[in-house]
Formats: sequence, structure tokens, C-alpha cells
Amino acid sequence: MKNLRRHSLKLAAAWVALLALMLTSLGSAYLPLGRGNLVAGLAIATTKSLIVLWLFMDLRRAPPTLRLTAALGFAALALLFTLSGVDFATRDMHPAAMQQPQQLAPTGKKGSS
Repeated sequence: MKNLRRHSLKLAAAWVALLALMLTSLGSAYLPLGRGNLVAGLAIATTKSLIVLWLFMDLRRAPPTLRLTAALGFAALALLFTLSGVDFATRDMHPAAMQQPQQLAPTGKKGSS
């Protein structure tokens, strides 16, 4: 019974933490932080995902191979986000040249009837 109560308290604390992080994310969306909004959003999302991984997916008591697999998946996702961010940050933003629409010249052939 004591173990069930402790587990329930951990889940309730995780639920409260996830709600607080959700409200923090909502609040930061309305603050004019510039690039800080992106950093805050990513930090909040990372924290929420770590709470879910640690408590709800029960990685704290998982075998080492499962922990390693989860860590590698998380690292691969972080690498993909980093590479995408570097790609976006280093691209030149040149708008494409606009071509004026042109009428096709008549071919001179009449219908094949």
C-alpha cells in the first residue's frame, strides 16, 4: 500500500510538472523574446519529453540496453534538429527572379481536320 501511494505521488508530481511546463510554454509564446522564444520552447519541450521518458516509460528501472537505445534515439533526433538548424541558418535568402507571363506564339498550323 505504501508503494502504491509513493507511485501515485510521483505520477501526480509529474502531472503537475507537465501542466506547469505547458503553461510556461503558452506564456512564453506571448512574450516578445525574439530568438529566445525558440530557445525557451525547445528547452521546455526537452524537459517535458525527459519527464515522460523517465517516469511514464519507466526508463529509470529499464535494462541498460533499453536505456542506451532510448538515449541513442534521442541523440539522433537532437542531431537532426541541429543539422536542420545549421542548414537553415547558413542558407542565402535570395528570392527567385520573377518572369513575366508571356503569350505563346502561334505555330502557324491549322487544325488537322
